[in-house]
Parts: sequence; C-alpha cells; structure tokens
Amino acid sequence: MTDGWRNNLELCEFSEASIFLSDSVSVRGRHAVRILIEEIERRTGIHLPVLDSVPVDQRPIISITMIHSQGSSGDSTYSSSPVYGQEGYRIKISHSSARRLIEIESADDRGMLYGVGKLLRMMYLTKNKIEVPTDVDLAETPHFSLRGHQLGYRPKTNAYDAWTPEIYSQYIRELALFGTNSIELVPPITDDERTGPLMKVDPLFMMRHVSEVCDVMDLDVWIWYPNMGSPDNWYPATGNDEEFMKPEYLKRQLEEREEIFSSLKRIDHILVPGGDPGALNAQDLFDFMAMEAELLNKYHPNAKLWVSPQAFNPTDEWLDTFYANVRKEPAWLAGVAFAPWEKHSLPELRRLIPEGMKIRNYPDITHTINAQYPVHNWDTAFALTHSRECINPRPMAMKHIHNQLKDEGIVGSLTYSEGINDDVNKYVWSGQDWNPDTPVLETLREYARFFIHPDVEYSVAHGLLALEQNFEGPMMTNRQIPHTLNQWKKMECRVGDNVLQNYRFELGLLRAYYDAYVQRRLIHEQELEQRAMEVLYRANESGIMPAMEQAEEILNQKYTHPVCVEYRKKCLDLTDRLFAHIGAQLTVSKHHGVSITRGAFVEAIDTPLNDMAYLLSAFNVIRTMKDESSRVEALDAIIYRTDPGEGGFYNSFAADQSLLKVEIAHEWKDDPGYLNTALIRHNPGLLETAYSILNGSNSHTLLSRETLNRILPGLTSPPLAWISNLSTYYSAPVKVTYSNLDCHSSYTLQVMGLWGGGVDMLLNGKSTADDSIKHRGLMETFEVTPDMIPTGVLEIVWANEESGIGPYINELWLRKNNSLGHV
Repeated sequence: MTDGWRNNLELCEFSEASIFLSDSVSVRGRHAVRILIEEIERRTGIHLPVLDSVPVDQRPIISITMIHSQGSSGDSTYSSSPVYGQEGYRIKISHSSARRLIEIESADDRGMLYGVGKLLRMMYLTKNKIEVPTDVDLAETPHFSLRGHQLGYRPKTNAYDAWTPEIYSQYIRELALFGTNSIELVPPITDDERTGPLMKVDPLFMMRHVSEVCDVMDLDVWIWYPNMGSPDNWYPATGNDEEFMKPEYLKRQLEEREEIFSSLKRIDHILVPGGDPGALNAQDLFDFMAMEAELLNKYHPNAKLWVSPQAFNPTDEWLDTFYANVRKEPAWLAGVAFAPWEKHSLPELRRLIPEGMKIRNYPDITHTINAQYPVHNWDTAFALTHSRECINPRPMAMKHIHNQLKDEGIVGSLTYSEGINDDVNKYVWSGQDWNPDTPVLETLREYARFFIHPDVEYSVAHGLLALEQNFEGPMMTNRQIPHTLNQWKKMECRVGDNVLQNYRFELGLLRAYYDAYVQRRLIHEQELEQRAMEVLYRANESGIMPAMEQAEEILNQKYTHPVCVEYRKKCLDLTDRLFAHIGAQLTVSKHHGVSITRGAFVEAIDTPLNDMAYLLSAFNVIRTMKDESSRVEALDAIIYRTDPGEGGFYNSFAADQSLLKVEIAHEWKDDPGYLNTALIRHNPGLLETAYSILNGSNSHTLLSRETLNRILPGLTSPPLAWISNLSTYYSAPVKVTYSNLDCHSSYTLQVMGLWGGGVDMLLNGKSTADDSIKHRGLMETFEVTPDMIPTGVLEIVWANEESGIGPYINELWLRKNNSLGHV
C-alpha cells in the first residue's frame, strides 16, 4: 500500500481493507453497509470483504457499529461520547503502525446510512485504489429533521418519465448518501397525461417500486396529491370547482386514492396543495381532506396530511377560510407547507397558524423564470433560449435562499423538481438542510469527487460556480461566459471517457457550450439588426422595396453566415448523449420533451435574438401595398415604433437601463421570492402563440390580437420588447419615476402592457381607474397635464387592490406634446 497527497490533503490507502460489522448493526444498517461495498466497487473494481471478527493481522479495517444507547460503550472499538444525535453519526480515521482503521458509529438506522454516505463522499475512489484522508474524527447531526426532494414520474418532467426502476433506485440512493431522508411521489393523475411515450412502466407500478426502495433505506415516503377536478377548471380564477364535491365525482376521487393507498408499502405524509393545480374553495378543500385522511389511515395508520395555501389568485375570503380551518387543528393535519405562489411570506405564514404547528418548506429549485425564485434580472436572451427549465446550477443562490428561511421555525425542506436539470441544486439544498454552515464549495467538491471523478474535484466545482455567474448581468457584455467555456473545455480535453460519458459532467459541459453559442449569436444578430435598420432608415433614398430586400438579406445572414457552428454541433451532440445516458428530454422534435418551457430548452437553440421575425413579418405586409406612399407610412410605423419624439422618453423593460427608473423596494438578497418587490418577468411563450392569433382572454393572445394591428394591420410577429415586462407577484406596488420633465408642458403617456380589474394605475397619486374597461394598457394613452407635474416629476404607480397578479408593463412612452417625433 502507498500513501500520497491530493489537493494538499494527506491520504492513506485502504485498497486492501476489510469490513468488520458489529452484531449490533440492524438489518437496515446492514443494507447501508451493502451500499458502501457496492458504491466502492462501482468506482474502483474492489470488492471489500465483510468479516465476522477483527483480524489478527494488520490489514486495514472499516469497523461499523451501532450504539443503541448513546453514552454507553457497547461493543464499539472506541469510547463513544454523546456528540451526535438522531440520524447522526461519528467517523474516526486513524493511521498508526498497528493498523489503519476507519470507524463508523451511529445510534439509529438512518445515522448509519448517512455515516456511510459521508465516508463515501470523503473517499478518493479511483480504479483499483481506495484512499481516505488521515487522522479524521468528526461527528455530525442534521440541523433539520426533513430533508427531501420530489421525483414525479409523469410526462411533464424533463427526465424522470424516461427512467427505469433501476435508475430511480440509484438516484434515490445517491440523494440519501448526501443526507436526504424523504422522497415525494406524484400520483398517476395530475394536471398531466397519465402516460407518455418514454415511460418504461405503469405510473402506479413506479409508485410502488419507489415506496419499497425508500422503505428499505428508511426514507419517508410523501405524496404530493392535488385535488384534480374537471380539466377545464384546474387553474381557476375563482378557486371553486363545483363538480368535485358532487357524490359521483367524489366517489371516483376517493376510489382512485384508495387504489394508491392500499398498494403502497409505505406512506408517511401527503401534501395537498391548495392550488397549482387544484380548484376547490377553502372549505371544500378541508372537508375533502378529512375524508382523505380517514381513507389514508385505513392502510397507513400513522400517516398525516399537510396542506399549502398556494394559489394563483387567492382572494382574502379564500385565505380567511383556509386559515380558520388550519387553526381548528384537526387531528389528521400535521402541518402547513410554504410553497410557490403563496401570497404570504414565511414569517407571515408562521403568524397565521397555531404556534406549535409544523411548517415544511416546499421550494422551487428547478425553474429560472415564472417561478418562486426566478433568476434576478435575467437577460431576455437567456429567457428566449434557456426558457423556464434549463440546466440551472445556482449553488450560491440556493444557499442564500435556503439560509434566509432557516431560522423561521421550519422542520426542513422537500424541494419541487421537474427533472435532472436542477441536479446540482438538489445536492446543495440537501447540504444546507444537513448543516446551513456548510460551504457551497465543500458540497460541490464532494459532488464532483463522488459522482464524476476525484481528478476533476476542484475544476468541476469551480466550473459549476462559473455557470451560475454566466447568468449575471447583460449577456452581451458578460465576459464570464467565454471564460466559463474555457474552463470546461480544458476539463474536456484532459479527462477520459469515463468522465466524458458521465451525465453529470455532460450537463455542465452542455450549459457552457450553449451559453457561449447563444452569446456569440446575440452579438452577431444584434449587429445584423443594426445594419438592416441603417438600410431601412435610408429607404427614401433607394426606395422602400429595394431597402426591404437588402435589409432582409442582411437579417438572413443569421442563417447564410452563421457563427460558431462548431458550438452548435457540440450542443446537439451533448443533447443526444444526455438523452441516451439519463433520459434528458432537451428537445421536443427529437427527444420527446413536452415543450420548450418544460425542459426542452435546446429546441430554442436558433431562436432569433433580434427583431428579425417582427421586421420580416412587416416586410411581407408592406409588399402587398399598391402605392409607395402607403409603403413609406407603414415602414415608418415599424422602424420608428419606439421613437418618443423630441423631449420624450421611451423605456423597454427588456433593457437593463430602464430599471434605473423603477423603485426597487427590496434588494434581491432580502426578497429573492419577490413577494414584496417588483421584478422583471419573461414570457418567451409569446413568440409561440403570436403566429396563431385566436380568440381568448389570456395575456398572450391579448397582446398579440389587440395591438399588432395597431402598429400595422396584418402584422403577425411581436417585437422582442414584449417578451419581458415589469411586474409583481401579488400586492407589491410597481413604481416608475420620470424626472426633469418640463413642468410647463403637457405629455402623453402611452403604455404597452396589460393589467386587469383590481389593479389601478396612479399618475402622481391620481387614479386612472375605469370600471368599464376589463383589460388596460394595450397601447393605451393617458394625458399628463402641467398641473400634474409642478416639480417636473411624474410617478407612475400600479397598485393591486386585493390579491390578483400584478401588471405586465412591457414598454412606456412619455411624449412631449407638440414634439415633432422622428425626422
């Protein structure tokens, strides 16, 4: 045996070790030891033997003991002291002339599992070699009693539905080795199709399988169980599905649950979301949960229900009834979840429920936009190409969000995940659940060392941190992006196939190439747009038709003279490899992803990053016009659309500089969930719907149908400025301020956006409400007279009256009256 150093850490070799298993180790404890043996063999090819007694020779030993009564010496090979608690462990590694010894001690089954997990994460496991740090003596107890993740087997996820039972088992094992003690399942019937083209087994079979896998490791089994009423009422504005509580429908709902409850080996908890999806008024919600609890306890007597007050549009009446029922403290109710789309902050939630009632955190770690914790001020180019569910390692953000809530009296977290895209976030979150003082870099090093390879421990860890930095600031000027790619390319060049074919390495590598490709496209396509616009501005010299033809040729250089084609090819190759290796569905057309916004973000790899679609759509309309004067007028409307005129102002909330006019109530670090702060939201799906302008009342179709024709009749594609908007989730006001106005002049304010009833716009405190108008802001104008701006300052405030979603403000024009406009 040889010893060595790695990353300034002295290591001793245990390649010839044996395992001594104390008689005190339980059946589940022995299963944890079997995991230790299998995971070492998987990485090294070494199968460690298990001995019945300590050998007399000096071969290295891994001694494993359970002390069922802490403080007593039991049959441990060393004196125990009460330095760890429930689910905790102690690991001691000693290196002497007599023997090299690793000792793992725990007081319960879970502690043994987590002790084994920590040892595996500490080990340096390479082909035919086992190394561990020397002279270790540590004891750990988890900070939170709940540490889990949701792994739903349904088509909407971006990977889980393609997994075999074996892949599920291994993934759950790996989560457990990093401290997870709970797995949340999803029933076969949700706001999704029951089956999908990639599913290997029936959803109920997979639920049974996962339940059994969890039970073997003593992991709690949760079920996220929404109340699914009629399909057209899953996301209601009123929160009331009258069909659900009718006898026939109710009977069908209870029969469905009984089939599941009776067939799963283990169920410990059920979380019933108040909405998203779900369609019951608050009293019906609690009445049904009482029936559900009675049925559940018939098969799982100790199982409890939890509930969340999440809903997209919770009225005060709904919330009052909800909390009144919670305060009754029914025996079947274990606690309340702090979940996405809740109106109240966690401290407010704590004040609204009984003092001793438990709160479970249910954080969304999987989404980047339209989410509980969106990426702060994300560039529109990212939103267009990465969408809502891209590969999104956000380790520093996850630690901050987690620890902001850690002292609010929660029992822990069980995260919301839709697939493999948030893999890094899961492990960072688990690390913080175990110990909120854990440095992120420590978790990332363990992640890279154990899952990928010890040789890339530091480089992968820092590469993941760099990917998070790619998201910061405007993409066009972000110098981190090429630097990040360089880091990953260096790793790619020096590692072997075992790393190159590792899906966790591929996830990071794909993001690095993808970000760099999109940035290069953005720079290229913005330059093409500027060149095309210069031609159009001179159209009166050359004629409208030749100018449009020349401009179109320039814009089409996106396709005729593409940039970084090798990066694009690399991204598509990695997309295929990830589908083969872990079932990641990163495209719709080839890999059966549900949609671009549901993880298939690579489908958007060539989405235009300029106003090409808008301009080409306009050219098609203008070419149908019969006279030059009409064509001139139409083209002017297109190319001077944003011109506010002399002395005027224009702001697009897809642009960073426009944020300077927005009052930010709280910094991101103080309100990462934007419950009390205005934020920039992105709506990349608008491009998908704009080409099929149908009847409807949602924001997509309203923006398209009611405004495109005002710019140019027949126009079918919106400008990119409409993709991003200034908004608020609930009652926080949105405030924009214009200064240095001419207090002797009048102005016309034009708003491009959308807001409905319950939201009022005030101009320097003066309401503009009009009860006769259902939706406002779609290129609507408001007059600003001199008496309204005596100090030359105009404050525009959008205020929510009660509970609805706030406004969506895309663009603002403040035109000085009698100005000449464009020249």
